[in-house]
Amino acid sequence: MKLLSLLLGGASPRVQLHLRVMGALRRRGMKRLGRLVAARLQRKHGVFVSSKAVVPASVELKHPVGIVIGDGVRLGERVVIYQNVTLGGARVGDWTSDNYPEVGDDSVIFAGAVVVGKIKIGKGCVIGANAVVTRDVPDGATAVGVPARIL
Repeated sequence: MKLLSLLLGGASPRVQLHLRVMGALRRRGMKRLGRLVAARLQRKHGVFVSSKAVVPASVELKHPVGIVIGDGVRLGERVVIYQNVTLGGARVGDWTSDNYPEVGDDSVIFAGAVVVGKIKIGKGCVIGANAVVTRDVPDGATAVGVPARIL
């Protein structure tokens, strides 16, 4: 019954299903099939999640439109991401190095936020809408503004 509700539900359950399949394929070493699922996710829902990104099944994409998650991004458990969020490298060529953000467990990233570069978002953090985060955010902190500052 749960699988049926995932298949017949709205966009968010379908996106969750794509993410779970991508994670399973990644763990089994099926890179090409993972890229195929990622391409379908991008075409159907406008969400780009790299097949190389570490995205656990508990990640929730609220309003999944325009979300970009780059190659080396690592997301923690129960992270909530809203629409038009970008998580990725700070410059062209970052895929050759490990210059991607790491988001801690139970964090929330609100609409339009940009998190770029080799930074660490701590556990239980809140990233405000349209914030541009270029520095580390400690556990339990709230970051807002352009460039983001800690409240």
